[in-house]
Amino acid sequence: MSSLGATLKMYRDFFKGFWRYRERLKKDDQWIHKYAAAKGLRVNPHKMFYTNLKIWIEENRDLYGKQYCPCFEPSGDPALDRKLVCPCAFAEADIAEHGTCHCVLFGRADLTDEEFSAAEARLQQEYRPKLNLMGNRLDTRGQPKDPKRGLDVPDAMHQVKQALNHVSGDLVLVDRAASVENLKRLAEFRQMGFSSRELEPGLFEVTLRRS
Repeated sequence: MSSLGATLKMYRDFFKGFWRYRERLKKDDQWIHKYAAAKGLRVNPHKMFYTNLKIWIEENRDLYGKQYCPCFEPSGDPALDRKLVCPCAFAEADIAEHGTCHCVLFGRADLTDEEFSAAEARLQQEYRPKLNLMGNRLDTRGQPKDPKRGLDVPDAMHQVKQALNHVSGDLVLVDRAASVENLKRLAEFRQMGFSSRELEPGLFEVTLRRS
């Protein structure tokens, strides 16, 4: 798929998600602004970026039953996953260090629109790396770890979502059983075919098929 085609698909997915979750997004506004007011924070002022984050939170709610942080797929570790529910347990430390939480939903009260834009650019650079993609085969391994959470950035789920904008089907190598289960949920949510097999201990090949 061409870069233009991939971009158009991203916009299509945005508007599709906005329409699907339009009522729930209004409710998200309430708890997001309530949390920000209680903590003395500012909510991301850029409407499309902010709306995208809410859509991803709602998609996570559909996939996993909880409003997990848009930036990280659940790890399979219950103790860590509880900390990933948005607003996550790492948000305050991230804001103290970087000015915003990792996904740039919340920032310091004095943060300017331009500083939010800079934080968004850093996040997009993190989550849009050059994929290890050969044909329709994607190897998700070898990503850097977030130092606070110990999770891949970007994780298998985010790499797969990006790859699905560029190819018609994916063979995905993942090295954690939790990612296999997460990708199975994604396949069911998007009505895609799914199969997996263990190549060696801890290494799985997952096939996602469009109908």
